Amino acid sequence: MPVSKNAGTQDMPLVTRLAPVTVADRERRTVTARWTAGARVRRYDWMRERAYQEELSLDPAHVRMARLQSGAAPFLNSHSTWGISSVLGVIETATLGDDASASIRFSRRDEVEPIYQDVLDGILRNVSVGARLHRVEMIPPNTEGNDEWIYRAVDWEPLEVSLVAIGADPGAVIRTENGAPSEREKLFPCEFIERAASTPREAAASQSEGETMTITTPAADPGQAATQRAHEGQPPTAAHATAPAASPAPAAGDGADSSDSVRAAERQRQREIREVVRGSTLECAETLIDEYVDRGMAIDAVRTDVLRRLAERTNATTIRSVGGNRIETTQDETEVRREAMTAALIHRINPSTTLTDSAREYRGMTLRELSRDALERAGISTRGMSVNELAGTALGLTQRGAYHATGDLPLVFGGVIARTMREAYTTAPKTFDRWARRGTLSDFRPVTRVAFDAAVQFERIRESGEYKYGKLMEGGEVIQLGTYGKAVAFTRQMIINDDLSALQRLPLFFGRAAADMESDLVYACLLDNPKLADGKPLFHADHKNVGAGAAIGIDSLSEARVALRTQKSPAGGTLNLLPKYLLVPAALETAAWQYTSGAYVPNVALQQNPFVGALEPIVEARLDAADPKAWYLLADPAQIDTVEYCYLEGEEGLYTEQHIDFDVDGVKVKGRIDFVSKAIDHRGLWRNPGAK
Repeated sequence: MPVSKNAGTQDMPLVTRLAPVTVADRERRTVTARWTAGARVRRYDWMRERAYQEELSLDPAHVRMARLQSGAAPFLNSHSTWGISSVLGVIETATLGDDASASIRFSRRDEVEPIYQDVLDGILRNVSVGARLHRVEMIPPNTEGNDEWIYRAVDWEPLEVSLVAIGADPGAVIRTENGAPSEREKLFPCEFIERAASTPREAAASQSEGETMTITTPAADPGQAATQRAHEGQPPTAAHATAPAASPAPAAGDGADSSDSVRAAERQRQREIREVVRGSTLECAETLIDEYVDRGMAIDAVRTDVLRRLAERTNATTIRSVGGNRIETTQDETEVRREAMTAALIHRINPSTTLTDSAREYRGMTLRELSRDALERAGISTRGMSVNELAGTALGLTQRGAYHATGDLPLVFGGVIARTMREAYTTAPKTFDRWARRGTLSDFRPVTRVAFDAAVQFERIRESGEYKYGKLMEGGEVIQLGTYGKAVAFTRQMIINDDLSALQRLPLFFGRAAADMESDLVYACLLDNPKLADGKPLFHADHKNVGAGAAIGIDSLSEARVALRTQKSPAGGTLNLLPKYLLVPAALETAAWQYTSGAYVPNVALQQNPFVGALEPIVEARLDAADPKAWYLLADPAQIDTVEYCYLEGEEGLYTEQHIDFDVDGVKVKGRIDFVSKAIDHRGLWRNPGAK
């Protein structure tokens, strides 16, 4: 069948296929497995919005076997490439053909032994090949007696073989579940070539399946592709010999071709989408533009959807006139429903939370029941749906009618996860925010902090005298933001299993971990004793902020107070800093309260505590791990810089966002913090190593 046109290039992830383990050699720790059978796998083309059967051609001319036959290709655990611990063994040999087999030798590491034994016992029986596609031929329906499109890989490369837990189902697809970026998840360019329909019946079927497509990636240059095929010893296809009949002929002398027309049409589509959306005054215009462009929507469909959104927004706003103009904005019914579902889920997770009146309608509903209710309210009939279809449609993974990623359930589940994560973050105990200075940074570029010379004095101005300028003294400490984060996925399997752990436990742990990370970074500025811009550690004899080892007592606290009061500014003036905080490990908590609280009354008059009410104790258990005897006296950050912690301006604290993720078959909620902590000045900090 001739090829009608070059359908362009598209970034594709690695694909996987399943096959059974067959023969084992116990002495050499090897097994022989059929690594591929060339079976078709049903998938969905999200770019062109149609289902298709994926087929890996077993023609030797179509398979790049060099890597698999090199003797160094890895044998992995479930396609995981997170670390070397995922490597179970090596592919020693591999063959191609009707009986494509591979000899796999297992590692002798202790952690691999139980897995190898399960293979010998017949418990783990299946392997899966991970492959990279380079060229795919798209065959329309009814061309080879097929009811659906066939995407036949005619240039592909097996990269690794993995031991997998799922049975040898030809329609199964193995995905990485640990959230780590793997080689298989990376995108690689793949050339798609669409076969022409040779009969009117095939043409009609092809048209009904969406043969007319919007290509969002530039089509390959026909001349270049022909040259490449000639270099590879392949005959030129019809796509490279002649231009498609539907393509307009280029103007004489302008050098235009069909690929230029495709690119021009795509640029025009994206330009019109931007104009329509930005002119509509809808919120989140840029997000909508990206969604319309990525989905390949025609401009007429975009206009229809924009008008629908504008109508929904207008219906949510009521304008009344009673004795004058009055504008009343009411909450949209969809938002009320989503908030009620969210409140009901949170109440189910934590019954101590308040259940609103609107949420009582959803009280006690399982995740399946919530999904069915949300779909029915959106006009999607759930009658006859399998549990898998119900969960996939509710999460927006399978589009039904007008229900897609902006439906109720993705926002509800994502909202519950984000709210739980933020609540855990805000309620986690923090002690550094009392004594360290909080700041913001506008971007991620390094910023040099300056040290203020508090000893700058006003000078007398003689008659007709001139005012002199005060200035900041360069401290030279550089501070720069870093980004930290984690993601939580809520999948269709969790809906099917009615699993609330991803809505409660994981976000709870992640939110607490985010707060703990901030505390770790701030206290590391004290415990690591980092070098400052002058090349000396933060606590150093030259900085006059280290005391002789002694337990907390009147004499040692007096020594520390004198040291802080007599610190000198960069210009040489006396700072007269007033100590405010006594920072101690948990091991010294009792002693700290004894010398700062009026509740402790000594029996001897001469032992009266002069620091009662003058110092505020702060107990931090992180100090115990470093030195349970060392303690600190800290000045008020309002007087002088000590340690500064900063967030990105406008995103202070934990920031969450969510989106539909087809790689995890669900909703992914990402928690992110842009944060940095740095010791700015040594003068307001004093350390005593304690009694040894």
